[in-house]
Amino acid sequence: MPFANPLERELHFIKHGHKFGATNAQEYERMADVFMFGPMDVDTKECIRPRKIDRVRFGFGTHYEGVACVVPEFVRTFYPVRAVIITRHGGEAEYFAYECGRVNL
Repeated sequence: MPFANPLERELHFIKHGHKFGATNAQEYERMADVFMFGPMDVDTKECIRPRKIDRVRFGFGTHYEGVACVVPEFVRTFYPVRAVIITRHGGEAEYFAYECGRVNL
């Protein structure tokens, strides 16, 4: 299961699922699984945060972001980042660098 447990999947679906047009938690989970564990396209970048606990993927074209725990491997979250947040950080590259460098989690 991509999320740590059914409760986490349900909570993240309620918060983010409608943003992807997902009709249920399982569909949202499949989307998160494909984004986080499938092959990356040329517009998607990935990094490991400094504490080596989380892996971040960010789609520069879609503005989709996912965070997964490295070990044990599971999805923490998956959501589209609002354009205003990306702009506030100075653009896509700067936003991605910020997310990659986060240690206060």
